[in-house]
Amino acid sequence: MRDEEYQADQVAAYGASGQPAVAARMTPHLRITQVGTAAAAASVLAAVGALVTFPRFTTATASGVGWGAFLLVCAVLVLGICVLQLLAWRQAMAWWRGERATGPRTLAPFSWWAHVASYPVAVGALFAAMAGCAAAGWSATAAALMALSLVLLLGGQILGAVQYVRPEGPPGTVPAHMRRLLARERARQEAAAAIVERDTPQPGDAPRR
Repeated sequence: MRDEEYQADQVAAYGASGQPAVAARMTPHLRITQVGTAAAAASVLAAVGALVTFPRFTTATASGVGWGAFLLVCAVLVLGICVLQLLAWRQAMAWWRGERATGPRTLAPFSWWAHVASYPVAVGALFAAMAGCAAAGWSATAAALMALSLVLLLGGQILGAVQYVRPEGPPGTVPAHMRRLLARERARQEAAAAIVERDTPQPGDAPRR
Protein backbone atom coordinates (compact mmCIF):
# COMPACT_ATOMS: atom_id res chain seq x y z
CA MET A 1 0.00 0.00 0.00
CA ARG A 2 1.49 3.33 -1.07
CA ASP A 3 1.11 6.53 0.92
CA GLU A 4 -1.24 8.09 -1.65
CA GLU A 5 -3.61 5.12 -1.29
CA TYR A 6 -4.47 5.93 2.34
CA GLN A 7 -7.82 7.46 3.13
CA ALA A 8 -7.97 10.85 4.79
CA ASP A 9 -9.23 9.35 8.05
CA GLN A 10 -6.29 6.91 8.11
CA VAL A 11 -3.69 9.67 8.37
CA ALA A 12 -3.37 10.81 11.96
CA ALA A 13 -3.52 14.47 12.86
CA TYR A 14 -0.33 16.22 13.88
CA GLY A 15 0.59 15.23 17.44
CA ALA A 16 -1.94 12.40 17.63
CA SER A 17 -0.79 9.21 19.33
CA GLY A 18 -2.87 6.89 17.16
CA GLN A 19 -1.69 5.94 13.68
CA PRO A 20 -4.68 4.55 11.73
CA ALA A 21 -2.62 4.18 8.55
CA VAL A 22 -0.13 1.89 10.27
CA ALA A 23 -2.93 -0.09 11.94
CA ALA A 24 -4.72 -0.54 8.62
CA ARG A 25 -1.58 -1.71 6.87
CA MET A 26 -0.56 -4.15 9.59
CA THR A 27 -3.97 -5.76 10.23
CA PRO A 28 -3.31 -8.49 7.60
CA HIS A 29 0.02 -9.24 9.28
CA LEU A 30 -1.75 -9.67 12.61
CA ARG A 31 -4.17 -12.13 11.02
CA ILE A 32 -1.30 -14.05 9.43
CA THR A 33 0.34 -14.31 12.85
CA GLN A 34 -2.90 -15.66 14.29
CA VAL A 35 -3.06 -18.32 11.57
CA GLY A 36 0.57 -19.23 12.24
CA THR A 37 -0.14 -19.59 15.96
CA ALA A 38 -3.05 -21.90 15.22
CA ALA A 39 -0.85 -24.00 12.92
CA ALA A 40 1.83 -24.25 15.61
CA ALA A 41 -0.78 -25.39 18.15
CA ALA A 42 -1.98 -28.07 15.72
CA SER A 43 1.64 -29.12 15.24
CA VAL A 44 1.96 -29.75 18.97
CA LEU A 45 -1.16 -31.93 18.93
CA ALA A 46 0.13 -33.92 15.96
CA ALA A 47 3.49 -34.45 17.68
CA VAL A 48 1.73 -35.72 20.80
CA GLY A 49 -0.31 -38.09 18.64
CA ALA A 50 2.87 -39.36 17.01
CA LEU A 51 4.36 -40.19 20.40
CA VAL A 52 1.20 -41.97 21.54
CA THR A 53 0.92 -44.08 18.38
CA PHE A 54 4.63 -44.81 17.98
CA PRO A 55 5.21 -48.55 17.39
CA ARG A 56 6.31 -50.39 20.51
CA PHE A 57 8.37 -53.53 20.99
CA THR A 58 10.77 -52.77 18.16
CA THR A 59 14.51 -52.30 18.18
CA ALA A 60 14.12 -48.69 17.08
CA THR A 61 11.54 -47.77 19.71
CA ALA A 62 13.92 -45.96 22.06
CA SER A 63 15.59 -43.82 19.41
CA GLY A 64 12.32 -43.20 17.59
CA VAL A 65 10.54 -42.05 20.72
CA GLY A 66 13.50 -39.81 21.45
CA TRP A 67 13.21 -38.17 18.04
CA GLY A 68 9.48 -37.85 18.51
CA ALA A 69 10.00 -36.15 21.86
CA PHE A 70 12.53 -33.80 20.28
CA LEU A 71 10.00 -32.94 17.56
CA LEU A 72 7.44 -32.23 20.27
CA VAL A 73 9.89 -29.90 22.02
CA CYS A 74 10.49 -28.05 18.74
CA ALA A 75 6.75 -27.74 18.16
CA VAL A 76 6.24 -26.33 21.65
CA LEU A 77 9.08 -23.84 21.10
CA VAL A 78 7.59 -22.64 17.82
CA LEU A 79 4.20 -22.33 19.49
CA GLY A 80 5.76 -20.26 22.27
CA ILE A 81 7.47 -18.00 19.74
CA CYS A 82 4.21 -17.57 17.84
CA VAL A 83 2.39 -16.65 21.04
CA LEU A 84 5.09 -14.10 21.84
CA GLN A 85 4.80 -12.59 18.36
CA LEU A 86 1.02 -12.50 18.66
CA LEU A 87 1.21 -10.69 22.01
CA ALA A 88 3.72 -8.22 20.58
CA TRP A 89 1.48 -7.61 17.57
CA ARG A 90 -1.56 -7.02 19.76
CA GLN A 91 0.43 -4.59 21.88
CA ALA A 92 1.65 -2.76 18.78
CA MET A 93 -1.81 -2.64 17.20
CA ALA A 94 -3.29 -1.20 20.39
CA TRP A 95 -0.64 1.53 20.30
CA TRP A 96 -1.16 2.29 16.61
CA ARG A 97 -4.91 2.52 17.18
CA GLY A 98 -4.40 4.97 20.02
CA GLU A 99 -5.59 2.53 22.71
CA ARG A 100 -2.22 2.47 24.51
CA ALA A 101 -0.08 5.34 25.70
CA THR A 102 3.21 3.49 25.16
CA GLY A 103 4.54 1.57 22.21
CA PRO A 104 5.54 -2.11 21.96
CA ARG A 105 9.14 -1.46 22.93
CA THR A 106 8.91 -3.91 25.83
CA LEU A 107 8.29 -6.93 23.62
CA ALA A 108 9.84 -5.69 20.37
CA PRO A 109 13.45 -6.76 21.16
CA PHE A 110 12.23 -10.19 22.28
CA SER A 111 10.11 -10.37 19.14
CA TRP A 112 13.15 -9.88 16.91
CA TRP A 113 15.35 -12.37 18.75
CA ALA A 114 12.50 -14.91 18.85
CA HIS A 115 12.11 -14.74 15.08
CA VAL A 116 15.85 -15.43 14.72
CA ALA A 117 15.64 -18.38 17.12
CA SER A 118 12.76 -19.91 15.16
CA TYR A 119 15.05 -20.81 12.24
CA PRO A 120 17.33 -23.30 14.05
CA VAL A 121 14.26 -24.71 15.81
CA ALA A 122 12.64 -25.38 12.43
CA VAL A 123 15.81 -27.03 11.14
CA GLY A 124 15.99 -29.22 14.24
CA ALA A 125 12.35 -30.21 13.77
CA LEU A 126 13.08 -31.21 10.18
CA PHE A 127 15.86 -33.60 11.20
CA ALA A 128 13.81 -34.94 14.12
CA ALA A 129 10.82 -35.68 11.90
CA MET A 130 12.92 -37.43 9.26
CA ALA A 131 14.74 -39.57 11.83
CA GLY A 132 11.53 -40.34 13.69
CA CYS A 133 9.71 -41.37 10.52
CA ALA A 134 12.58 -43.64 9.54
CA ALA A 135 12.57 -45.27 12.98
CA ALA A 136 8.81 -45.77 13.04
CA GLY A 137 8.54 -46.94 9.45
CA TRP A 138 7.43 -44.62 6.70
CA SER A 139 4.00 -46.25 6.46
CA ALA A 140 3.27 -46.15 10.20
CA THR A 141 0.64 -43.88 11.68
CA ALA A 142 3.27 -42.24 13.88
CA ALA A 143 5.32 -41.38 10.79
CA ALA A 144 2.32 -39.75 9.13
CA LEU A 145 1.62 -37.73 12.27
CA MET A 146 5.26 -36.67 12.50
CA ALA A 147 5.18 -35.52 8.89
CA LEU A 148 1.94 -33.64 9.55
CA SER A 149 3.44 -32.08 12.66
CA LEU A 150 6.48 -30.96 10.67
CA VAL A 151 4.35 -29.37 7.94
CA LEU A 152 2.23 -27.54 10.51
CA LEU A 153 5.35 -26.49 12.42
CA LEU A 154 6.92 -25.01 9.30
CA GLY A 155 3.65 -23.28 8.52
CA GLY A 156 3.57 -21.81 12.01
CA GLN A 157 7.18 -20.72 11.71
CA ILE A 158 6.64 -19.03 8.35
CA LEU A 159 3.29 -17.43 9.15
CA GLY A 160 3.74 -16.60 12.81
CA ALA A 161 7.19 -17.05 14.32
CA VAL A 162 9.08 -14.86 11.84
CA GLN A 163 6.53 -12.01 11.94
CA TYR A 164 8.47 -9.78 14.32
CA VAL A 165 7.20 -6.33 15.28
CA ARG A 166 8.78 -3.04 14.22
CA PRO A 167 7.86 -0.33 16.76
CA GLU A 168 8.36 2.43 14.19
CA GLY A 169 5.78 0.88 11.91
CA PRO A 170 6.09 -0.90 8.57
CA PRO A 171 8.02 0.52 5.62
CA GLY A 172 5.95 2.61 3.23
CA THR A 173 3.70 4.39 5.72
CA VAL A 174 3.58 8.10 6.44
CA PRO A 175 4.59 7.78 10.14
CA ALA A 176 7.53 5.53 9.28
CA HIS A 177 8.74 7.94 6.59
CA MET A 178 8.40 10.90 8.94
CA ARG A 179 10.32 9.16 11.71
CA ARG A 180 13.13 8.26 9.33
CA LEU A 181 13.31 11.80 7.98
CA LEU A 182 13.33 13.28 11.48
CA ALA A 183 16.03 10.84 12.58
CA ARG A 184 18.21 11.77 9.60
CA GLU A 185 17.67 15.48 10.20
CA ARG A 186 18.49 15.10 13.89
CA ALA A 187 21.69 13.22 13.05
CA ARG A 188 22.66 15.89 10.50
CA GLN A 189 22.08 18.68 13.01
CA GLU A 190 24.09 16.88 15.68
CA ALA A 191 26.96 16.36 13.26
CA ALA A 192 26.89 20.03 12.23
CA ALA A 193 26.80 21.15 15.87
CA ALA A 194 29.78 18.93 16.66
CA ILE A 195 31.77 20.48 13.79
CA VAL A 196 30.91 24.02 14.91
CA GLU A 197 31.85 23.23 18.49
CA ARG A 198 35.15 21.72 17.37
CA ASP A 199 36.08 24.71 15.20
CA THR A 200 34.95 27.42 17.62
CA PRO A 201 37.86 28.69 19.75
CA GLN A 202 37.26 28.45 23.46
CA PRO A 203 37.86 31.45 25.78
CA GLY A 204 41.47 31.56 26.87
CA ASP A 205 42.75 29.53 23.92
CA ALA A 206 45.75 30.94 22.10
CA PRO A 207 44.90 32.20 18.61
CA ARG A 208 45.91 29.91 15.81
CA ARG A 209 48.69 31.09 13.48
